[in-house]
Amino acid sequence: MSRSNAAESGGQSLTLKQSIDARALLPSSLRHGALNLATLGLYGFWARSETRRVLWAETHLNGEPLHYGGSGAELLIGCIFKVLLVGGALAAAAAALWSLGAWGAPVALAAVACAALIVGFSRFAGFIYLATRTEWRGLVFEVDGSSGAAALSELRDWAMNVLTLGWWLPHADRLRAQTLWGGLRHLDRPAAYDAAAAARRPLYSAFAIGWFGTAMIGLFAAGMLLGLAPLPTPKLGAAPSQLAALGALALSIWLGLASVWAPYQAARRTAVAAGLGLWLPLDWRACSRLQLSNVALRIVSLGLLAPYAAARESVFVFSRLEAARRLSKRARAARLSPGVTLASIQTRDEVPAMRAADL
Repeated sequence: MSRSNAAESGGQSLTLKQSIDARALLPSSLRHGALNLATLGLYGFWARSETRRVLWAETHLNGEPLHYGGSGAELLIGCIFKVLLVGGALAAAAAALWSLGAWGAPVALAAVACAALIVGFSRFAGFIYLATRTEWRGLVFEVDGSSGAAALSELRDWAMNVLTLGWWLPHADRLRAQTLWGGLRHLDRPAAYDAAAAARRPLYSAFAIGWFGTAMIGLFAAGMLLGLAPLPTPKLGAAPSQLAALGALALSIWLGLASVWAPYQAARRTAVAAGLGLWLPLDWRACSRLQLSNVALRIVSLGLLAPYAAARESVFVFSRLEAARRLSKRARAARLSPGVTLASIQTRDEVPAMRAADL
């Protein structure tokens, strides 16, 4: 919602800040994690809602905090519906292929298409839920758009990803961000998402790292499984070495995927921020370290530190936003000469402003 070109669009200039120390969430994170383990994961929805409430309260727009009004019960109900509907559609597709063979392909295809439509609808509904549960200055945000159009777009994206072996994904993410963030508004003031600015941020180079990295990890996993194939299938009471080997393989795959896709996650966030008029400098190496450390925290703590990991990620993003904002203000105050450029810390509107001042 914060835009550096608000003057151009006739809107209000907004400043987005977050002031929170992730370590302050450690006590509540341990408490939520313990309750989550005691309830076999059921309390996790309430823990997520409470974590959002804390993070929202520490996020200020023009000096005024946001307020999160969602509840764990709402998250639980939404998850149940999504799992039942999507899981049911995919189970129907598998059952059709299993029982009917090749003749079940049309039925399976229709079931997968239904799953895609449900995912698209759920994604749009989830964004609306976050917007309408976020209050600022006494009023909640709203989202324009059609859930039906979002569902059809998801179906198209699934089909194109299959045809292009996944290379449609960056374009699909751009279109989805334009649909969701472009429809966001507050008190009839739209966010004015700039799709052209977002498109100037590269995605495909980072996506290539993730795509080829996933292919290499898949080949590695296949080789490891072939090596383990001659061994007896692990059963209850099997040798600890066999179970440890499978566990180590699964953990290696998880960490590997988190690492190779970290550059794309960083690039996608940078592109969305650019569309909202923000300069978000994210180093993919730092993002990769953050993702790996968060995965390690969740595994070592058996999920106890999941809220703390979420807070670390939020602090990571907002600290980069704040650092870029401060550097940009310093660059403007210094009135740099025309021969000196700091493109990495300038917003779109600051460059012509500084050049005009130098003249």
